[in-house]
Amino acid sequence: MSDSTRALYPPTFEPPSAPLPLLAFLTRCARNPLATIPAAAFTEAVTLIEPIQGRKLLWVCDPRWIEQILVRDAESYQKTELERRVFAPVVGDGVLTADGTNWRWQRRMLAPLFRHSEIMRYVPDMRGAAEACVARWRTSAATGLRSIDDDMTDTTFDVIVRTMLAGGAPGDVRSVLEAGNAYLAATPWVIAYGILGMPSWLPHPATWRLRRSARALRSAVGAIIADRRRRGGDANDLLARLLAARDPETGEPLSHDQLVDNLATLLEAGHETTAKALTWTLYLLARAPEWQHRVREEVHAATGGGQVEATHVERLAVTERVIKEAMRLYPPAPMMSRAALKDVTIAGHRVPAGTQVFMPIYAIHRNGRLWDDPARFDPDRFLPERESAMPRAQYLPFGAGPRICLGASFALVEAKVLLASLVAAASFAWDGRYVPEPVSRVTLRPEGGMPLIVEPL
Repeated sequence: MSDSTRALYPPTFEPPSAPLPLLAFLTRCARNPLATIPAAAFTEAVTLIEPIQGRKLLWVCDPRWIEQILVRDAESYQKTELERRVFAPVVGDGVLTADGTNWRWQRRMLAPLFRHSEIMRYVPDMRGAAEACVARWRTSAATGLRSIDDDMTDTTFDVIVRTMLAGGAPGDVRSVLEAGNAYLAATPWVIAYGILGMPSWLPHPATWRLRRSARALRSAVGAIIADRRRRGGDANDLLARLLAARDPETGEPLSHDQLVDNLATLLEAGHETTAKALTWTLYLLARAPEWQHRVREEVHAATGGGQVEATHVERLAVTERVIKEAMRLYPPAPMMSRAALKDVTIAGHRVPAGTQVFMPIYAIHRNGRLWDDPARFDPDRFLPERESAMPRAQYLPFGAGPRICLGASFALVEAKVLLASLVAAASFAWDGRYVPEPVSRVTLRPEGGMPLIVEPL
């Protein structure tokens, strides 16, 4: 096996083999919440730990139990207080954080925006964003070493502007991006306090930064909506469809607060996760040039050397396998949790109502019980016959069950179109030195950025 397909992918932090003392836990979590996942989660099915006396945490990495929690018995669990603490200041009570009937009607209203036929209409906009990125590379006075994470953030946000906010309020859009980045950068303190069950009113070192960023983001989103309502017109982007959406049962539209909640969700989740998925994918392709070559050959064969069109997307099988394997090693959303609504039993462990149950996707995707040679980059894990043999909840880049990511199909099509367009137009190489540490800022980011050598073809 060549070195180019092997790791550098194990974490550069050492997972704790025993519960950490309180101060050590807070310090480590504030720097990188991933570094608090117990070592057993990378090798065992279910792990119970007690980080502080009287507070038990269950880490579930067995696909059978994950499916039980997320799919078969989903009504017995809800979003956790931890997730609400992290997301509610920005997205309020929108589809990401709501529960029960409030969640169901919003999900039902938004689902038509993400039908396959609707998504494919946006392929030209996705390709246009990739072409704009390549044009910037060609005209840049900088050397071939690029901050690819910044480039991917700009490119996926460009997709959001083109598909969701066509022609509207560019200043407010940039404010959303900047406030969102500032907010996510400060979330580890919220995560640490939430895991330990500390009261939400208790200040931490990032409290005021988070509040300022959340207010700035929601204010900018509200301004975008107000601007669109003032201008009116016949725009056919996702914002126009959101404004026109009606509950299928009651005929009610979204209230102003619900519009802000859900547009903020779509703007943030709609670019951040795809940006990180592409950042890690390009890193892996730079480390595995044979796979980069295979993607480029496939794109040229599918397009005949032309632009990526909607009719080409289904023919990009190698490209899709590469993206899926990158999201296995580096899942854009590395952690998921649920709270039991009633007393349940999981793998022999009694779980009282209200207990937080964690599903560490980052560890599940690297668990030695589930994957052969889990640190190896091998897109052929996702050949159709091999993928179909996997337990349903072994691979969770978008979650699973009724609350699977609403934009999963959009994100995968977007990632395929962008990656195919970028790899067809440029080559990517590792600088031979930088090994990024994956850190959780709700999404999975490379600590210190992602420098890659980019050479337009």
